[in-house]
Amino acid sequence: MCRTTLGIYWGVSSREDWQRRLGPLYGGAVALVHSTPWRWPTEVSDDARSPGWVVALGVPIGLVAWLVASALRVAGLPHGIAVLFGLAALSVASAAIIERGVAERVDEWDGRRTNGPASVLTLVFLTLIRAAAVMSVPVDHWLFVFLATAVVGRWAAVFLQALGDPIADAEKRSLVAQPAPAWLIAALSLAVAALAVFALGKAGVIVLALATLAAFVLGLVTQKGEGGLTSSTVALAAAIGELLVLLVATV
Repeated sequence: MCRTTLGIYWGVSSREDWQRRLGPLYGGAVALVHSTPWRWPTEVSDDARSPGWVVALGVPIGLVAWLVASALRVAGLPHGIAVLFGLAALSVASAAIIERGVAERVDEWDGRRTNGPASVLTLVFLTLIRAAAVMSVPVDHWLFVFLATAVVGRWAAVFLQALGDPIADAEKRSLVAQPAPAWLIAALSLAVAALAVFALGKAGVIVLALATLAAFVLGLVTQKGEGGLTSSTVALAAAIGELLVLLVATV
């Protein structure tokens, strides 16, 4: 028997099998394995990640966060507790890659110590701000705020990578993707801008402008200091994008 036949017989599919089965959705499977806790199909783990799919996966992640918060709200939990669980679900659905990346970035700036006090304090401070912001969001705005938070954060990560060289030493789970061509970045930016404006009103444009500026500055600092982008810098750009959405949503 050939390798593919043996693989199907024993229930183990090869990369070619998944490409044939999923067709145009194959890129989504690759991004799913790389940027969420999802571990199937493991055969795609070495493939390059599509920037479009990395951003698009923000939609189901935001939807999961909203479903968790809404379900707990319906179950009788107070508004603040329910939405905090939704915020936690947002992180869990992304395998906490943004939070881990931020901690790594701060540790690198602080002398490359693992779990140093600076990174711990940064994460605590960031979590408190996110929690305070999301608790002030009205119930009827939860859906689009969670969607915008996840999508804008991932868009900021992809936008940053479009400005620099490919990241060669990407971790298995991160927001690292292939650098997007100009036409794709323009299309993604328009789609994300539409969602941000729908969720936040005209302030959504300000969010994208600030996220763009933050990504550009981060890219310059990392390029100058380390000679290229890193997965932790990409995660920090995503964290800033998410935080901007939550802060503006409180206004």
